[in-house]
Formats: sequence, C-alpha cells, structure tokens
Amino acid sequence: MSKYKKIHVLVLLYLTVQIAKAYELKEANIKVYCSEYVPYGKRTNIVIAMESLPVKYKVTIWLSTPSYLLALFELGGVAKEMGPSFRSTSSISEELSYYGIKSKIEPDYEQGFFANLSATFWSVSDTVLTLLGRIKLKQISEIKISIPVEVSLPPRCSPQLTVPKCSDPQSPRRVLITRGILINAIFLESCNLPIKAIYHWSLRDFVGLTQFASYTTDGPFINIPAFTMRFPTSYEPWRNLYLLQVEGKVNGLHFAARCYLKSIMGNVEAVILGGQNRLARQSETIWMNGSLSCDFSKRRGDIQFSSYNWNCFSVDDIRNPFCQRNISSVAVFSIPANSFKSGCKYIFRLQVSRDGNPNVSSRKVQGITVIDHKILQVTIECVRNCRNDFFTPSAKIHLTSRCSNCGGELVRYKWYIDGQLLVTSRDLRMYIRSASKGIRIKLIVFSKYGIYGRKVKNLVRNTGPRGGLCSVYPRQGYEAITPFYPCCQNFVSLNGPKEYWYFAGSVLLGSCVDCNCEVYLPVTSSIKVLVCDVAWACRTTWIKVKINPLRSIPNNIHGLLDNGLIDRYLQTIQSSASHITKAESGIILTRNLTNIPFQSRSSLARLANLTLTLSHRLYFVGQQKESLLTMLVKIINDNFEQINKNEEETFIMQKPFDNLRQACREVYEIIERLCKMSPRPPWSVYSHYYRAFSTGKLDQSLVEKLVDETKKLGNDETNIPWIIWLNSTWEMERLYRHLNYHRGILSDMGGQRKALPSEVAMDVQCFNTFPKKIVRVLTSDKIHMVFFGQAVLKEVLGTDEGRVCLKLVSIKLKLNWWYPIYKKPSTLVLSVRIFQREDNFTVHIPLNRSQIHTKTFITYDPELATENRNSSRSISSRVSPRSILLSTAEIKNCLREGTLQTHQDIRMYRLVLMEHTLLAVHFTTSTHKLQVVLRTKKKPSFREISDSKCTIPALSTNTTLLLRNNCRKADRAYIALRVYANSSISQTDNTPIENGPARYAFVFQIRSCDTWWYSSSGLDNQKWSHYGCYPTMDLSVEKGIRCTCTILGTYTNYLHYLPGVELPVGVFNVAKLNVIVILFYVTIFSFILLWILWLYVYRNRLPSKTILFPKFELDDESTGELHNVLISLRTGGRINAGTTASVHLSFHGQSQPVRHITIMQDPEHIILKSNSTLYIWVRTRDIRIPTTIMVSHNNAGRFPKWFLRRIELTDIQTGKTQVFLARQWVEKRTLLLSSSLIYSQGDVRMFDRWKNRFIMSFEMLWINWSLWQPVTGSWRESVKYPRMSRAKRICEFISKLLINFTICVVFFGVTTSENLNLNRSTFLQYKDIIILTMLCSFVNLMLQIMFDLVNYRFG
Repeated sequence: MSKYKKIHVLVLLYLTVQIAKAYELKEANIKVYCSEYVPYGKRTNIVIAMESLPVKYKVTIWLSTPSYLLALFELGGVAKEMGPSFRSTSSISEELSYYGIKSKIEPDYEQGFFANLSATFWSVSDTVLTLLGRIKLKQISEIKISIPVEVSLPPRCSPQLTVPKCSDPQSPRRVLITRGILINAIFLESCNLPIKAIYHWSLRDFVGLTQFASYTTDGPFINIPAFTMRFPTSYEPWRNLYLLQVEGKVNGLHFAARCYLKSIMGNVEAVILGGQNRLARQSETIWMNGSLSCDFSKRRGDIQFSSYNWNCFSVDDIRNPFCQRNISSVAVFSIPANSFKSGCKYIFRLQVSRDGNPNVSSRKVQGITVIDHKILQVTIECVRNCRNDFFTPSAKIHLTSRCSNCGGELVRYKWYIDGQLLVTSRDLRMYIRSASKGIRIKLIVFSKYGIYGRKVKNLVRNTGPRGGLCSVYPRQGYEAITPFYPCCQNFVSLNGPKEYWYFAGSVLLGSCVDCNCEVYLPVTSSIKVLVCDVAWACRTTWIKVKINPLRSIPNNIHGLLDNGLIDRYLQTIQSSASHITKAESGIILTRNLTNIPFQSRSSLARLANLTLTLSHRLYFVGQQKESLLTMLVKIINDNFEQINKNEEETFIMQKPFDNLRQACREVYEIIERLCKMSPRPPWSVYSHYYRAFSTGKLDQSLVEKLVDETKKLGNDETNIPWIIWLNSTWEMERLYRHLNYHRGILSDMGGQRKALPSEVAMDVQCFNTFPKKIVRVLTSDKIHMVFFGQAVLKEVLGTDEGRVCLKLVSIKLKLNWWYPIYKKPSTLVLSVRIFQREDNFTVHIPLNRSQIHTKTFITYDPELATENRNSSRSISSRVSPRSILLSTAEIKNCLREGTLQTHQDIRMYRLVLMEHTLLAVHFTTSTHKLQVVLRTKKKPSFREISDSKCTIPALSTNTTLLLRNNCRKADRAYIALRVYANSSISQTDNTPIENGPARYAFVFQIRSCDTWWYSSSGLDNQKWSHYGCYPTMDLSVEKGIRCTCTILGTYTNYLHYLPGVELPVGVFNVAKLNVIVILFYVTIFSFILLWILWLYVYRNRLPSKTILFPKFELDDESTGELHNVLISLRTGGRINAGTTASVHLSFHGQSQPVRHITIMQDPEHIILKSNSTLYIWVRTRDIRIPTTIMVSHNNAGRFPKWFLRRIELTDIQTGKTQVFLARQWVEKRTLLLSSSLIYSQGDVRMFDRWKNRFIMSFEMLWINWSLWQPVTGSWRESVKYPRMSRAKRICEFISKLLINFTICVVFFGVTTSENLNLNRSTFLQYKDIIILTMLCSFVNLMLQIMFDLVNYRFG
C-alpha cells in the first residue's frame, strides 16, 4: 500500500469515529426541565432527561446559569460513575409533576431516563439555565440547550450579594497554589443592612456537594492562605476547581454568593542525588536517594510523595536480584556492598506522581558504573535559580556541593565554569548575564589522601516569557478611587505557570495569573508589569494610563474597610499621607490598620511605602511620631510573618521585590535612628533586654514582660519613653531578622560580622559584527566596567570580521584575613575573555598594539563595603567607598600629622613604593601654604625643596598629589614640605611662622593594578604580578579606580592606606673636616707606599734562568761559521703550567743536520715553572734560521704536562729572530713547531691575532687597575714591554690611580651643606659613570702615550 493510500485510510477512519460520536450524542436527545419561576434562597428541583444513555463514548454534561453551576458530570464510557444517577421511566411528565416542576415546555418523549437535581438560587441575574452536552472537552461534538428562568423575590427586600471577577463558573478565577488570595464580596442591593456582620465562608468542590473547609469573618472579605486549595478531588472534571460560598443572615434576611476558583498547581520534579551518571565503588554500600524530589504544590516541610517508584535494569548484569523492577517505594534505600559487578553499568529509574493525581508525574534516570577503586561521591545540589537545570539570566545562581562518603575528612573544592577555575569554596554563588544558551559547571573535590570526585552540571538559559500584550481598563480615572483592571495575555514561557506583577513606580500593587486583578493607582503615567514564570525569569512592559489627582481627602476612608476594599483603603491613606505634616493626623489616618490581617506581598510593599512617606512628612520627632512609626513597623513585621509562614523566606530576594527589599532596608534605618534617639529604660530592664538579645533569647513574650515591669517603675510621663524604646527596638530586631534570612540583604548589625562567601558574576555579550566604537561593558554585579577599542579585538582575534563575543567574570573572593586591613589583598577579581565561537582561553594574551581599560567601582574593604551597602540611597547622602573616611580606624592609624614652628623647619617622610604602583598623597589639613616635593629614589635636597613649584593651598582640606613608580622594582618614595617662601632655605630667616605654628595632616594612599600570570606547568607557578597593568593618574577615585592594561587576562586592583615613616632632617649642617676619615685615608696610603717599597726591594727580580751548553759545537756536522744562538722557552701563566719532566728539543733545518738539546730537571727542584722564561745559550754551526723545532718530554714526576707559550730562536751574529707560537699543553705526544715569524734587529712587527694581543694588553693594563696582579699575581710580560718589572707596573698603576682619584675629587667638588644631606641609594648614577669614564679614559690615554715615549727613548 502506498503512502498516500495509508493517509487516505487514516482520514476516513478518523471521520468515521467522529460521525459515530456525534450520532450517539444525538441519540441521547438530552433535555432539561425547570420551573419557569424559581424561589429565592430555597431549594428547587431540576430534571435532566435522556432518551437513551450513552455507552460507547464519554459524554460531559454541564448545567449552569451565569453565576451558578448546578451540575458537572460525565457518563458513558467512564471508569467511575459520577452523580447524579439516572433512572429509567415510562413517563417523563409524571416525574416532572412529582418534583413540582411547572414548565411550559412539553417533553419530546415520555419513555427514557431522568435525573433530579436540587438547586438554590441567590441572584436575580440568573435568568437563563444552560445545558451543554459534549463529547471530549474539545468542541468536537456538542449540544446546547437554554431555557429561561426567573428568580421570584420575597415581598420583603432581598439583599443581592456577589463576588466580583469569580462569579461566572465558566471562567473561574485562576489562583496560584503558592499565593494567598483576598476575596471581597459586595452588595448589589444591601437593603440598608449593616456591612459589619457575621459571614460564613465554605470551600467546596466545584459543584458544591462536598465541603472541605469553613471560615467565619466579620466583614464581606476573606484571606485564603497559600497552599490551601489542594484538597483531593473525587472526579477528574472537578480537579483543581473549587467553589467558595459565602452566606449570612442579618435582621432575618438571608443572602449568599458564590465564587468559582481554579487552583494553578505547580509541577512535580523527580531528583536522584548524584546526577545523571556517577561512579560507585564495588566494596561500598550504594545509596539511592530521591528525597530531594518535590511537589511544587506543597510546602517544603510537607511530605512530598506517598510513594516513590524505583526500577532498575542492566544490560551487563541482567539477572542481578538487586537490579529489578519495583525494587523500592521509599525515598532513600541502600544496596549492600559487593552486590554489583565491577565494570558493569546499572540504570535506575525513579518516577514520582502527585498524590491524588497520577496524571502529574516526573521521571529521572541515573546510570551507576561500578568500579574497584575508591572515589568521592560528589553531588551538585541546587539552592537557587537552577531548578530543572534552568537558570535565569541577570539573577544570582547558588549551587552547593555534597559528599556522601567524605565523613569528617578535610577536602578541597574547585568549581569550573566553561573550563575556567573560579571558586574554591564549598558553595558556588554567581550572577550571570549571558548571551549564550547554557553554561557548563564542573566540580572537582580532592581529599588530602589524593582521592577525588567530580561532577558536571549543565544549566540551560531560561529566556523567560515572550510575546503577549498587556492592556488596562479603563484607560483613565481618579487617584485611589477608580478601579483599574490590567490584563496580560498570550505570553509564552518554558516554565509555567506565569504570574503578572503590577507596579506603580517602585511600589508593588498586586499580582495575578489572569485578567481579574483590581488595582487602585496613585498619580502616575504608566503601570509597570513584570511577567514572570515559576523560575522568576521576568520580562518588563508598561501600560499607559492617565490618573487625575485627589482634590481633597475622602471623608469615609474607614468605611472602605467595612466593604473589604483593602487595596483601595491602602492607596487612599497613602495618597492622604502625602498631604499631612502632624503626627496626630497620621495616627487618625492609620488607626484601623491594626485590625487588618495583612498577608500579601503587595500589602507589604504598600505598608513600607506608607511608613517612608510618614517618616518624611512628619517633621518633628516626638513620642507620637515614634509610636506611629513603631506601630507601622509592627504591622510590616506581622505581614512578613504571614508571608513566611505560608511561603519560602527568601522570596524578597527575587526580581519583582527589588524595590520592596530596598524600601524595607530604608524602614530599618529609620527605626534604628529612632531607637538611638530614644532614652533607654532603667538598668534593671535594659540589662535583662541586652542579655536576652546577646544570647538569642529575645522574643515577644519577654518584651511584653519587660514592658509590664517598666510600667511599675514610675509614672506615665517617665514610662512612655522607656516603653517606646522597648517596642521600637524589638520591632527593629524583628525586621532585621526578616531581612537577614538571606545573606547579603543586610550585614550582621549589632552583632559579630560574618565572612561573606565567594561570589561570581559572569557576563557574556556577543556582537554579530565588529563594533566600530569603543566597547563599554558593565559587569552584572556593577563592580567592574571594561572598555576598549576595535584594535584590541583585531589584535586578539587576528581579524576584524565576523562574530565576536566578550566574556566578563567578576569574582568576590572570601578571605579569612587577620592582619591589618591596610595589608589585606583585594577580594575583587575581574577576568576578561574575547573569542568568536568558543572560549578556549588558557594563558594571558599580551597586547602589543592596543590597550584595555578597566574600572572598579566598590572597595574590597568589608567594613567600607558594609557601610556602603547599608547606606540609604534616599535618606542619607551617599559617600563613595573609596573617598577618605576619617572616621574609620584604618585612616586614623595611617594619618600623619605635624607642625612647622619656623620658616626653616622641614619635615620629610618616606615609604616603599612597589613596582608599577601609584602613590596618592591626600592632604586633609593645612593651616598655611606649604611647599612640597614628592620624588623617588633619593631624599629631596634643600635646593629641590626651595625650587619646588608644587604647593598646598592654605586652609585646604582636599588636595591630592600623585606619584607613579614606572620601574620594574620597588623604590623608596619621599615627600618633603616646608612653609612656602620665595627665597631658598639658606636665605630664609629662622623666625617663627606668622599665625603659627603651621599644622598639616596627610595620608599615603597606594593604588596598584595587578594581573594573573598563567602557567601551563601548574597552578603552583601561577601568581599575581604588577606587570601588564598600571593605575591611571586620577586625582580622585570616588567613582572607582581605573587601570590600563597591556595584557588580556585576569585583573585585580589594590587600594591601601599606609603609614609613612618620618625622617630626621639636619638643616644647614656646615661641611667640616672629619679627622677620622682623614686618618683612615692617611693610613691606607702609607700602607700602600710601604708595600710598594717592599715589592721593589724583594720582588723586583725577573723570574728567568739562563743555561749555557759548553762545547756544544763539538758535535756539529756542518763546517760553516760558528754562531751564537739564544733559545728562550716561555711557559704560560696558567695553573700548573710548569713541568717536573725533562724537556727534549730537536732542531730540524733545511739541508741541515738534526741537533738535540735536553734540559734535565730534578722533579723536586724544577726549573720550568709557571709563567717563567728559560734561556739556552749554545754555539753551533748546525742551527740556522729558519728551522723547525720538535718538543717532547720524558713524562717524569708528578706534573709532566706543561703549557708552552712560545719559543724564540735568536741568531746573535745575523741579528735575526724566529718566533714559534705554541700556546698549548705539551703532553706525551711530540709537538712539532714551525713558524714564518722571522724579523731582524730593529724591526717592529705585529704578530699573532688582534684578539690575543688585546688579551695581553688587557692583562697588563686593566688587571693592574684592580690592584690584583701587582700584589698577588706572578710576573707577566708582553711583546710591547718585554722586560717590564713588577715595580714598574705598580708604579704605573699607582700613578693612574692617583690621577683618576684626583679627577673624581674634582668632579664631585667640595662638600657643602647641599650635598651633605644627599642620601644616595647607589654610589654613582648612570650619568656620573658615563662622564667619569670619558674623562678618565682621555687622561689614561695621554698617560699611556707618555709611557710609550719613555719606553721608546730609554728602553
């Protein structure tokens, strides 16, 4: 069969089924019969008839009037029959007569089935009775029958009571199960009855057959707490639908009304502790934990599920008895050790269903792989903003870790976000503003024994509600009088249900899940709407309105409460409070507030706004104002308790309540100031109160007891202030407790501070095209700002096209610091990443052609941060956390104060300035104009102080000087100051200062910008560095500290206050001769002269020896002329250059016989020593120039090896000399030397390479400079000065030394009072070295020329 034929058959089958359903509904021929006139408030009968009962298909019957649901049931193919019951009859007419139904409509058939219903009508608006028969709830096939009815009223007046917005059963009012609801009933016709009466309320099923709860009120309104409407329902059509009926009787007149509600239940979520996959050790017990599974329609403390359905299967181990279906029905169970096989994987499934509604269920799967070695069982648990693995951007995420098998072992934590290590604490708190669809979080836990565990969690971005429109009816009205009905529809969200929060400015008006909200507005131009899903992902929109202000205060304000119009009442007194200035008027206006059980978030917001308004409007502080504000704070606390009793305590941290949280903080500060101004009670009462406060035992009963004791201590005039103090401080403490449920709302005021945990804020912003302008991005925690140009993007990515993403990670570290605060490192860290598709950042990236700029707005000091966090944005003027706060202990300890008595007084201070840091000197006091010098490296001289153009104005309280150390090493920084004068210090009179003494005060502030240097070799090699970033030269950091960086990576900044060290300053010290120094120099030079004399007398002999070989010519073979030949063997100056062996020389000439010369040595008394010359004198006819020499030795003694520098062969008769350069060690082998270096007497020739000649000259000249060779070294000679003795060398050295010393003395000049106070950190400056080198080199050159001339002339 082809595909098209299959589709055709399916369509025909579907149409056939629909026709069959319609036919069965038509065959039933449903009718409804009712009397034309029905009595008011009395039971009457209604009959539903059918010609045949449906059997195959389920038919839903709906019978109602516009304000009354009479029946809703199903019959036909249903598993459980619903009422009413149908009976067969042969005469429908007789049954109608039996039940007293008088109708003009005649039955269409007599034989069939009927059911009787009892109904009570309370509203004259019920004029039509409608029956609706439908197969399925979708409008596939239905019938509709309408008959007219009329409610007969009694002769007396009949009250008409109705409940707006929920009286229509076809559109019941939608109510979230997690929210309380205020329902008002109003009289359409009151018959002059008093509004204040007894009202009986009953909560029933949808058709009113079963009563679930009952209430009694003294007014036509009721507050239904949250989590109330979740009673079990017998039938599916009635599920989550309720009828709230109110009845009353006044002066014999009965009245009643009905309100139809639909409870919006949350989902259920199955959770298996450990995540989707985990590892388990075979030899350990395996725990399966599903206790975190929850039903969001129940409170957290309630039992979530009555049964947990666990199943298990394994492909690797099919027949394992511990892995089967239905293995457990409890939340937590265990599997014994060694029950599973190593290397196998077991799949566990957990399914939970809502109690009473199996259609709402959830399932989770966990795979367990069994291993042999031990591993830490680590799990990541969601605390906030991670429900169902969804996270809401621009909101805080809180994850915590749990280790089930760690016991008491100390472990370390590492949290990674998208591969980047961020936090090392147990909890991960971060604020994410991300453009990406999700983030990957990895947790690694290490123990000290090397055992580890890891877990990965992927969070998906919750986009929040989308689409939809909001409107309001009417569009304009009067302040606090006109009811407005905002309506938002067609919003779509991944996490339902949705809730709509309405605001007027910053004040919360109310919330709804449908269009049944009634709000009363102040003077405003728009209604702000926050559309939020169940995960608190919100979208903001506005609705335009026009509000006319009140012209006068309404007269019957308190009458609004009698009618249950609480919202209108609160808005009316809020509008009226804006026009009063006396406490008596405020007390009269709010006297009925104590009678209202406030329990909603909107009432809390209105009460906080009312309290702030009255605190600002009532100018004078008195007992009446204090009592009024204390009463309002008490009502706020009671409202908090009602909310916290029914819902979670941390609701105030969610996005819709940001303004409410701020308003409550401002109320807290107001009541705190009032408590400080109120007189304390006597010591007996105060000590009891303080002791209970310190031990955490302070409660309402104790405060009431103390109030009773206070009343007995005196008369009413003295007791009232004490009683006000007790009540106000107790209400302040209650408010603090409500606000401090979540860390970060308020600090621990009045108690010991707690270290704040590490927090992370991550922002990811992407651009489809490269931005052309400067990019400015503020982190979501509003701590850092990053701005850079397009050049940075191009340098990092290597291109200027395509998509580019910027990731900012702001970290607030937790430091357990106990050292002084000015030494504390920064807790604020910023990491910047730039990428196109994926962040693969591993090391920092140098920026060679561009720069990136950062700005940090808040301080890292927890004390200053707490002060800034607790400061009110509207009550007190905001003080920047980085400005100078003289009230803090840190500044007081670092502040330097001083006085100047005379015009010649100078004060000088010093501190160490680290590399690439900035010093800011803040002058807070200066009674006179000061002359200041600020510099590094060395102390300022008196001339610099006198010539300085930097001044501090007189009477200055905020003058700042800046100095930055751009060097790559730490250096000292100096500041010197004196009273301003036009003349130098030496020319200024040492007289007292006019209007003196001159007082001053300043503080040193250190600013530094650091970068984190990454290393691939491990975390131990990674560290903070001062290089790559430097602070900008900003006089003030009130708006943040700015850094300029040439590295893309991770940054932090420091801002410390350091105490300076005062230095002693000697003014006008006259330069005098120092006898000790003179004696020292005389002694040294005398010793040098004596040393030279001793060297001249005892060490001035040349280290050489001459050996004459007599009758050497007797062995000649030649017959030529007899010549005198002088042979010199020169050893080197190296260690062990001499030899203990006998040396053998062989001379080989051209056409000459070979002659041998052997130099015999006693190994214990050697001739050839280091750096010596041995002359051999022979008379011979066989040795002529040129020749070759073969050198060898007999390897005798301990050190036979020797270093031969060169051999010179001189023929005295011919005047020629042949030089053999060896410069090598003579070992066992024979050394054959030949040379072309032959010169005659009087010749000047340069031989050898320039490098070797330079080395010899350096040895002779430069080593002498160090005074080393003349004293300790052996005698050395050179070609230029072959016979220069040691004494001559020392004389040359001393001459040069004295001349250069003279040059240095002339260069530095005479010691004066100016250079006497110069304290150098180094002996010479670079420029001094250069100048002295040039001068000394020139003089030495002239001296060398003179020595050369003397040597040339005299030899």
